[in-house]
Amino acid sequence: MIPTPGQPRRKKGLLIPALIAGLIVIVLLAGASAWFLANRNQPGQGNQTPSVTPTGSAPNGNGQAISPFLFGTNLGLYDAQDQVLTSATTRQLLQQLHMRIIRMPSRRSLNDTTVAQAAQVIKNLGATPLVVLHGEEKTPNALAEDTAIVKIMNDVFGHNIVYYEYSNEDDLAGISADRYTTSWNKMVPQLKQLALNGQFIGPVNYHYDGKYLGAFLQNANPRPDAISWHEYACDSSWSASRCITEIGDWNTHIANARSLMQTDLGKELPIMITEWNYAPNANPNDGKLTDSNFMSTWTTKAIQTLAANHIFAAMQYSCTNGAITLISNDDTLTAQGQALEAQYKNIIVDKNQLTPIANAASQATPTAANEPGGPVVFSFEDGGLSGWSGHSQGISNVQNTTSVAKDGSHSLEASLSNTSSKNFPYLSIGSANLSNYPKPGQTITAYVYLSSNSVNLQAKVFIVDGDYKWHSDRMVTLTAGTWNRLSYTVPQSFNGQPSQLGIQFNSTTSNGPGCNVFIDAIGWS
Repeated sequence: MIPTPGQPRRKKGLLIPALIAGLIVIVLLAGASAWFLANRNQPGQGNQTPSVTPTGSAPNGNGQAISPFLFGTNLGLYDAQDQVLTSATTRQLLQQLHMRIIRMPSRRSLNDTTVAQAAQVIKNLGATPLVVLHGEEKTPNALAEDTAIVKIMNDVFGHNIVYYEYSNEDDLAGISADRYTTSWNKMVPQLKQLALNGQFIGPVNYHYDGKYLGAFLQNANPRPDAISWHEYACDSSWSASRCITEIGDWNTHIANARSLMQTDLGKELPIMITEWNYAPNANPNDGKLTDSNFMSTWTTKAIQTLAANHIFAAMQYSCTNGAITLISNDDTLTAQGQALEAQYKNIIVDKNQLTPIANAASQATPTAANEPGGPVVFSFEDGGLSGWSGHSQGISNVQNTTSVAKDGSHSLEASLSNTSSKNFPYLSIGSANLSNYPKPGQTITAYVYLSSNSVNLQAKVFIVDGDYKWHSDRMVTLTAGTWNRLSYTVPQSFNGQPSQLGIQFNSTTSNGPGCNVFIDAIGWS
């Protein structure tokens, strides 16, 4: 497909020493896990799919949330000898870089053992997976092959969220939006039934194409859980200064995509830039790849631009085994790796002000009030507890705080101690304080923030009926440093006013350390 004016022409191969041939590699996105709770004295199990969505980090210095999924990368995974699979040092460096979401290709040349190994590495790194599936337009036996991949992910991640991109850069192969969407509508419903907690993303364009995206949004059924495309700022032959300047086009692309979503859907979906770098055909002879000053300057502006536009997730291409990498083949951080490490500290850890970005998209990530779950009923903005309290010896110091917040500037904080697999502390509110309460068929939504990544903590929303029967979904694992969205739909069989509504916690460790949790933006509709 001929690039539109102003777009660099996409080359058919990257110059990677005797290794890469073909299109830029496939990716994967991220989530939270779930497991069954078997204890008849605890809230019961529902038959619905658990729902948890990381929606952002603690507020940045400018008062708006920055998603930690902004810091992600792609695996090359051309064979079983991929550096991430074979080098413990490389995996340690990925942890040092805080790569929170990792995109994983499902190459037809890989056997099931290698696919499972790569998935397990992502899980062990504490990252969320985004798996690229085969599209039937390019892979005749796509359904069978995708089914096998989904089953492997189910085995590795259980009920944790796994993001799936349907196909990869079909537009570059000349596949129209209509053909892609027809394939999506045929394949994705079948795959959704198989995936334990799959989130499906499209249309995965090789560059931003508003017309293609609009046609997809208008006709995709089911609607995507997020949208994605790839961003490369320039061609390898362009000057360094032009490559830096062209990042400004990303602002326009993001603003346009949000406008299309509002027009076509009446709401905004999360945006994932699942590949990004300065040029798709970068090579050591272009004068930029080996210039550490350029790589640092370009990378810093790129990640700052994505952060200023409140992108939900972004994945650098690629961590190893490519032209532009985060980690060299001798297991050291490259200039781009060092730049991303510095920006993680600046944006996520220190929460400094973002560098002003000219023409940044004006629309920020939707707030809790605009997300599924309806209007916020409990935002704790009055500075009190609003009738909420802690239960069990493992929970204490329940208080209103302004340390972090999902909606407004206040949230509810509680301290958990001696977290363990045998302890089920919970925060709840009783019927006396529920003048308004969720009805059968309504979905309860709550947001939970975990401050420490040293604890494997799980949570779920529950509701207790007038007969003191507990109703809930399965537990889901919380991602530290981000607001996790929990939800539960009240069953039609639920009778009368609830006697209690709350959030329960549990740990996968036998005797873990304490931690603080925050809850906010609780509502239902």
